[in-house]
Amino acid sequence: MKSINHMAERFREMLEGPQGIELPGCYDVLSAMILERAGFPAVFMSGYGIAASLLGNPDIGLTSLVETALVAKNISHALRIPLVVDADNGYGNEDSVARTVHELEHAGAGAMILEDQVFPKRCGHAGGKSVVPLDQYLRKLDCALQARQTPLVVIARTDATSMDEGIVRAKEFHAAGADVTLIDGLPSIDALKRIGEEVPGHKVINLIHGGKTPLLPSDQLHALGFKIVLYSTPALYTAVNTMLSAMSLLKVTRRLDSISDQSVSFREFQQFIEEEYFHRRGSRGLTRTSDFAEKPSARPAEPVAAEGIAAMANIRSVVGAQRRT
Repeated sequence: MKSINHMAERFREMLEGPQGIELPGCYDVLSAMILERAGFPAVFMSGYGIAASLLGNPDIGLTSLVETALVAKNISHALRIPLVVDADNGYGNEDSVARTVHELEHAGAGAMILEDQVFPKRCGHAGGKSVVPLDQYLRKLDCALQARQTPLVVIARTDATSMDEGIVRAKEFHAAGADVTLIDGLPSIDALKRIGEEVPGHKVINLIHGGKTPLLPSDQLHALGFKIVLYSTPALYTAVNTMLSAMSLLKVTRRLDSISDQSVSFREFQQFIEEEYFHRRGSRGLTRTSDFAEKPSARPAEPVAAEGIAAMANIRSVVGAQRRT
């Protein structure tokens, strides 16, 4: 396989490495950049989050492949770490799945998640889900695997509503060649233990605040057999909570300084956004006029968590303010 980009190879190296992977979900380019700056090794592009941020829709399958691929391309261009893309159910039949793989590879995705829900689909932690027949999904999965022209990682997800069926499907996905499997909406610690013991290969666990799955620490989840701990929604949820709180206060006080402790400053935001821009390939012209960003050569190639915290120091004030309210 040739490589359009190296992020698929990099994500495969992470999968084969000894460490577990913590994978946070973004909902647009800016949130993805912040997650990278915070020090995470890869970012998940949440279909749930994109539906909300791009279209103002719930996660019911109304986002198209064209919209998903465009957002994925923009996010991939802004990052220096792998992007895992939520490809829903492949946007149609087997031909649509093959096109989905093609579009996401060219968008720069390192991995994609393909689920087995019917259309219209729903969030994995919501009720009212239904899945397509197993043989139908396996045909789509095979098309995804065969359509690859790069080492794109394919994560096969089932939304089966019974534990027994979910395990059967995950085993079939693994046997068919899926690189990673995901049974979404696991309801208990016993279910987590059972999946860890019975399903072979690399596995993902999806944690959502207020969702179905117990919010265990990542080291405990890794020990249970889950290579990837997916935090699909906290960036979105904390952004909503912070924005609603701050803007509600501003509406009452009508004083911008009343929310200063919940905000980054103009200088801090400019420094963050310009530094991210400068470190993209070919983005050097603005360095001659910027008053904020450090020169590209002064920054290491890889993101460092401590650096991210320092560059966006006021985010800690935002968190503290939220805890006090």
